[in-house]
Amino acid sequence: MSIKKNVAVFVGLALAVAVAGVAVPVSAAALTQAQIDAIIGLLQSFGADQSTISNVQTSLTGGTPTGGTGGTTGGYVFNANLTMGSSGTDVKNLQKVLNSNADTQVAASGVGSAGNESSYFGALTKAAVIKFQKKYSITPAVGYVGAITRAKLNSMGGVVVTPPGTTPPVVTPIGTGLTVTAGTQPAPQLAPLNAARVPMTNITFTAGSDGDVTVNSLVVERGGPSVDADVSGIVLLNESGAQVGLAKTLNSAHQVTLNEAFTVKAGQSRTMTLGMNRPSADADSSSAGAVFVLSLVAVNTSATVSGSLPIAGTAQTGNAGLTIGSVTNARGPLDPAGAASKNVGTTGYTFSSIKVTAGSTEDVLIKSIRWNQASSAASSDLANLITVVEGTSYPTIVDSTGKYYTSVFGSGIKVEKGFSKEISIKGDITGGSGRTVAFNIEKTTDLNLVGALYGYGITPPTSGTGFSAGSIWYAASTISINTGSLTVSADTSVAAQNVAINLANQPLGGFSVEVKGESISVASLVFNVMATGDEVSDITNVSLVDGNGAVLAGPVDGVDVLDPSGTLTFSGTITFPVGITKLQLKGKLGTDFVNNDTVQASTTPSSNWTTVTGQVTNQTITPSPSTAVTANTMTVKAAALTINVLSTPVAQTVVAGGQDFVFTAYQLDATASGEDLRIAQLLLDYSTNGTATNLTSCRLYNGTTALNTGSNAVNPSAAASSTTFTFDSALVVTKGTTKSLDLKCNIASGSSGQYYWGISATQTVTGVTSGQAATITQNSAAGQRMTMSSAGTLAIALDASSPSYKVASAGTTGNTVSVLRLTATNEDINLSTIALQLTSSATSTSDDVTKVTLWEGTTQVGEAYFNTTNKDSTGVWMATSTLSSAVVVTKDVDKLLTVKVDFPSQSTTGAGKPGSLVAIDHNGSSGTYGTGASSGTTIYATGSDTATAGIRVFKSVPTITFPGLSDTVLSAGRKDLFRFNVTAAPGGQVGIQRISVRISTSSATASSDMVDAVNAYAYEDSSYSTAVSGIQSDGAFMSGSLDLTANWASNATQFDISAADSANASTTVVVPAGATRYFVVRGDVANLAGASYSVATVLEGDASYSANVYANSFGTATTTYLATSTYLFNTSAQNDFIWRPFSTTTAQSMNANDFANGYGLSGLPSGSSNSQTLNK
Repeated sequence: MSIKKNVAVFVGLALAVAVAGVAVPVSAAALTQAQIDAIIGLLQSFGADQSTISNVQTSLTGGTPTGGTGGTTGGYVFNANLTMGSSGTDVKNLQKVLNSNADTQVAASGVGSAGNESSYFGALTKAAVIKFQKKYSITPAVGYVGAITRAKLNSMGGVVVTPPGTTPPVVTPIGTGLTVTAGTQPAPQLAPLNAARVPMTNITFTAGSDGDVTVNSLVVERGGPSVDADVSGIVLLNESGAQVGLAKTLNSAHQVTLNEAFTVKAGQSRTMTLGMNRPSADADSSSAGAVFVLSLVAVNTSATVSGSLPIAGTAQTGNAGLTIGSVTNARGPLDPAGAASKNVGTTGYTFSSIKVTAGSTEDVLIKSIRWNQASSAASSDLANLITVVEGTSYPTIVDSTGKYYTSVFGSGIKVEKGFSKEISIKGDITGGSGRTVAFNIEKTTDLNLVGALYGYGITPPTSGTGFSAGSIWYAASTISINTGSLTVSADTSVAAQNVAINLANQPLGGFSVEVKGESISVASLVFNVMATGDEVSDITNVSLVDGNGAVLAGPVDGVDVLDPSGTLTFSGTITFPVGITKLQLKGKLGTDFVNNDTVQASTTPSSNWTTVTGQVTNQTITPSPSTAVTANTMTVKAAALTINVLSTPVAQTVVAGGQDFVFTAYQLDATASGEDLRIAQLLLDYSTNGTATNLTSCRLYNGTTALNTGSNAVNPSAAASSTTFTFDSALVVTKGTTKSLDLKCNIASGSSGQYYWGISATQTVTGVTSGQAATITQNSAAGQRMTMSSAGTLAIALDASSPSYKVASAGTTGNTVSVLRLTATNEDINLSTIALQLTSSATSTSDDVTKVTLWEGTTQVGEAYFNTTNKDSTGVWMATSTLSSAVVVTKDVDKLLTVKVDFPSQSTTGAGKPGSLVAIDHNGSSGTYGTGASSGTTIYATGSDTATAGIRVFKSVPTITFPGLSDTVLSAGRKDLFRFNVTAAPGGQVGIQRISVRISTSSATASSDMVDAVNAYAYEDSSYSTAVSGIQSDGAFMSGSLDLTANWASNATQFDISAADSANASTTVVVPAGATRYFVVRGDVANLAGASYSVATVLEGDASYSANVYANSFGTATTTYLATSTYLFNTSAQNDFIWRPFSTTTAQSMNANDFANGYGLSGLPSGSSNSQTLNK
């Protein structure tokens, strides 16, 4: 027979099988007898059962097929997977098919037997399905009706029948044409022993544009000078190289049928590859040099096939000498390693795990893995399934049967020679009570391994813990999904609260029911009730409601058991869905209940909840817990309200003319009430020794909401104890809560006297539900007296947060000089201006200040300028601020304003004077005022001038820091005793002329016993390696070190170390602008043996700015600025740290009028620094 004729025959075969399946006769004249014989022969070669062959033969010869063993289904086609717990028409028809053969019947008699089929898939049906699968060699035979089993069922005479009352399924158009062509063939290569998936032939399948085409099977033939024994299997590979279906072995005709169907989308192409697996051994010693060729010889599809067959691929040469990579496999450490039971709701559970170890030949790449969920759980019972390799997660793709889960690892996960990787599948159990889960790996080829060096597919062995050569390569542990569970707990959201007497729907207790796995029905629920002070029979009309208020059961009445205990029994069946259901008992308390009686409900689910049944498994379920679950206690209370006058706002002075001033706050307390309360009006007590009509538009506020507006606003005409406030709508105070109401009124301008509001009259309040009058407890009070005033007051003082004395560099801005505290009484005050003065006029002038700014927090609110013409009678410079932003000084709340100053630069031509002390204060005599927010009058500030410490301004200033000693061990030799750093401000260089240190020891004898030859050194770097210039060559201050033997008297002895140049003339250590210099004090340490000793050193600071500043011959006695005509005498008491800012000259001279002490320098204490200590 020609190839073209073969194609036609296979198309005819597909049509014939389809015809036989729908039981419609075909004209015998359509095919010749030779063609019919060929079709029957091919059916036999495919392994079709005799019933199918007989039906096809009858149909092709004009007869009527019998419909096989499935005729009892009336031509029913199974479109859905079925498993334990399934129900419906599919199940009933399945049982009919199974009962049509004694080998597979569900039951011999009773439920499930022939004529008594049911619509529930239970244990009997599962057992029958397993018998059916074993009979027809369907693997795995586990009782799950998936795609393979359905295909068998449907081949036994089914037609698509739409059950009555259902919507017909949407049918995807089936393509009518398929073109088969040769693809670009694989490159020639060796095919060594044990190689898997050696690519042999590429075939391109192209579907027509009228619909998808399903290719049901392919017939492949081996050719070339080789033998079948040298081929262990033929496989089909998809575009990504993943195997499609199982490997098949060659038959006596040197052919295999690859019958795993695949689909080609309409108008698209797919290139599939025929691959070859080689055996592990050369059985007949003939494979070396053998040539293998695989040809596609037939395509089984319902579409018309175009193309020339056979299509032969590349001839690959066998090899018996090359050793390719290998692996060993074993059960993974994460595998359950045995049957287990898990509840629905379990998350991140590892179902199955294997460990793969690469051999010594080459690294191995793991390309993909296919898991087979071979047990009864449906794919919808599982979620978030992932494959995990050494902690990295990869997604899984589930096939149409819902049973095979594949993960592809891109270019592959490398397993280095001799090393291992663990591969696991994990996920969540979301349903499937009563079902089981088992993630097997069905075949060795489901684990796609490739050698990283030679590139050949590797077939893993069938040995290893958990692995076998049977039909299932790796049989996973079976995980049983437990039946549903029902757990009851107390619902604390139904809080302990007051409940009313003789009112319906009072809360009696709350419970939470959590259901997992399946919906669960409960036929009877009993709640135990303790009615302390009464009896349960006085509780009636009790309903069980859910969180939405829907009644689930009842109403029922309480039954006494042993007073005060009793029960509430609900006998109607309630079905609880999966999830959490909130339950609440609501009922009516009889009139025998009195105040402070209590009601508490409880239940013991394991015994009080009966006939509890899972709605999927139909199994009896025991609720939990087995101990009592107790709801919150409810306290019986009548409607009651307590009214109080609060102590705030306090009695105070109030500026007349204010609007919405709060006179009084009232508290409405319903914490002891059994029901919500309705208040339509309040009667308030109004008193005054002033004019009653001065208060207008009086309203009560609930938070920000006015309760009486418009015509209900009160304009008192006279003082009265029962001034009525009628609410626009009734105010409801919820039981168990309190509300505070503020009384606000407008105050007429010019008012005087005292005004106050209280409460004393009898009030009327009713229960919201009962409408009965509530019991009122009224704590009468007159309220706080508010005294009227014509205006407020404003006071200004220096705040404690104002900075202490400090130094600053010329040319800098935003230097905080003071913080002013403003306080308003009686009313808010809108600040207009603030008066400032240059308090330090004796040491500074307006030229020393560029600008002053005022700040409220981080916001600038104003600025001020000093000029030479604005002085008071004493010569103090004055300035008045201009506010750029509104500043409101709230009544009785301190307002802080920060005063900052900008300084001009200093030089021979600059405006600023070196050493000037700038102190800016509030001028208390005049100029600061604001406007009263209520009175509208102008209010001037009171208080005296403030006194700030001030800022002394130099051209540049140093900052001192202390890095500490790197070595604190007291040992013999030249040792570092103290370290400090000096950093010059960016404005200019500074010079260090003298430092003073104190050295104390633990010895009672002279310090010279331990330390001698003390000197200071200066360096350019923090590693103390580059000495500064201008002093001694080694960086020493002095040409000769201090002799402590002659100079040390006690631990309080101070040593002055002054800088000198190489000629021993006085000089300074220059620190360039913005740079840092590193200073260290060193001394020789004696070899002190046999005892513990310590040496501690501190750097001295200065406690005040030197008073010994005198005029010299270069200036006049009245000029007192540092760099113009003054100098600092060495005999000054405050001369421990002497430095210079180089204000007007860079000359190094002791006589330069340009020195200052260390008072106020950043980082330098006014006393002495922390000690740096050496210890032995």
